Amino acid sequence: MKIDIEEHLNRAELNAFLEGVPGAAFFHTPAWMESLCASFDRLRPAWITAREGGRLQGMMPFCVSRRGPVHSVAALPFGTYGTPLSPDPAVKSALLTRYMEMTAAPSCAASSASLFGMDECGIPFPPARARMEECRVIALGGGFENYRSGALSGKKRQICNKCEREGIIVKTLSSSGEFDGFYDVYSRGSVRWGGVHPYPRSFLADLFGRSDEGVLFWGAFSGSEMLGGHIDLYFGRAAQAWQAGMSPRAHEIGISSYLVYNAVREACARGAAFFNLGSSGGDEGMIFFKESMGGKKVLYPVIETRKFWWKPLRRK
Repeated sequence: MKIDIEEHLNRAELNAFLEGVPGAAFFHTPAWMESLCASFDRLRPAWITAREGGRLQGMMPFCVSRRGPVHSVAALPFGTYGTPLSPDPAVKSALLTRYMEMTAAPSCAASSASLFGMDECGIPFPPARARMEECRVIALGGGFENYRSGALSGKKRQICNKCEREGIIVKTLSSSGEFDGFYDVYSRGSVRWGGVHPYPRSFLADLFGRSDEGVLFWGAFSGSEMLGGHIDLYFGRAAQAWQAGMSPRAHEIGISSYLVYNAVREACARGAAFFNLGSSGGDEGMIFFKESMGGKKVLYPVIETRKFWWKPLRRK
């Protein structure tokens, strides 16, 4: 088995591999990496690969960001998942070991790896900095009606029923005007989140054009007024809630609940095994919301390394 780093992977080969490997999610796809690296000039794509006789047997995606003679790596940026994938657990371990060896290089100033789907036992050796991150995940094994009658809380079911009675329409967005409406709602609400938010319009516009690759932008409407929106990512057995934006009126009506409700319906229709509502950053209100929507706590390792001189350098 040859473990290597590749900066270019054949799109068809990668998609064919992802369709047959357990644990693959939208963040592993060429569509995600293409959108990231087209929208953030500092990011360069790369993959750690495992090949046997030239045939792809495993992969781990990551991005490189360079600053002069040093660089940082992320699997993947912005807290998205770069979990190594292979049908063989030993290959997954080898991929992660190669990643950690790479981050130990003197020129690698900092690194991170969010490994959803793995547990502490899957880490081949104790990393310098590791923590367990939480997310809330809705199991969909019983189908949508089972979710609606069982996992969804009674209060949330009432809210969704009320939205239906009051004629709130949730639909996937398709026109440039609808995208503009979504971005306006999203950018206004996300300014206070800090960090990279709001994401650049160009990034979301690129993703908006990838509906045939599993990216759905949802909007909730009262007449012609967009009350809120959601971006959800679908691939194989995994569905992922990613970004949302709500108007002040949306919170009064419970639009966030109705958007998730409809996104879960879509996930069930696509045959997804679970819907990942993402991390809550310790926000108790967000945790309560996700659990009332049927999400159960799941932990996964996040590995971080940082050279002692990196923080002062970033200030310059």
